[in-house]
Amino acid sequence: MKDTKIYQPLWQKYRPVIISIMKLAAEPQEYQLSKHEFEAIGDREKAGYTFNLEIKNGVVVNNIEGTAVARDLFAVLKTSKTALELMNNHNFKINLTKDFKFKIQSY
Repeated sequence: MKDTKIYQPLWQKYRPVIISIMKLAAEPQEYQLSKHEFEAIGDREKAGYTFNLEIKNGVVVNNIEGTAVARDLFAVLKTSKTALELMNNHNFKINLTKDFKFKIQSY
C-alpha cells in the first residue's frame, strides 16, 4: 500500500468543518470542496478523486487501499479526539463525488 500522505494537509485544513458536519450526520450532510485544491496536490485526473469510506466502530470496513484521498482523510480524522469519539459511537458513510461534493451520513 502506497502511503504518501500528500492529502493530509488538505484534510487537516477541512478537519474542523468535517467534524462539525459529522455531528449533524444523522441527517445526510453535504459540503462543497474545491476541485483546484485537490488538483494542485495530486495527479489523479484519469482515476479521479472520488471515494467511498465506510467506518463502523471506529474502523474502516471497506477497501480504501487504492485511494490515498480516503486513507489520508481517515488518518487525519484519527488525530482528533472528537472525531475518534464520533467514529467509535456512530457508523459513517463518507464519499467524495466527481463534482467534489463531500457527503457524510451516520447510521
